Amino acid sequence: MIPAFSIDEKVRAYIRKSGQDFRLSTSPDGPVLLPIGESSSKPSDMKLLVGSNVLYVSKLQAKYIKKIDWPMVERYLNASGESET
Repeated sequence: MIPAFSIDEKVRAYIRKSGQDFRLSTSPDGPVLLPIGESSSKPSDMKLLVGSNVLYVSKLQAKYIKKIDWPMVERYLNASGESET
């Protein structure tokens, strides 16, 4: 399956700067981008390279999103008490 969505440049920069792999998954507040340590990838996830890191996208989310954007990162940052680095 070829993704029919784009990844915002701010999200790409955040992933590259973090040096971590991430997973886009579901949450009660909507799609959220989580470090792999917070949400393990699944065999059915799509795998997208962002720099030298992998962005795993839940197969369920991939059907519904058009763009991976900054609010998806903010949901994680706000919930975890972290701030943008």
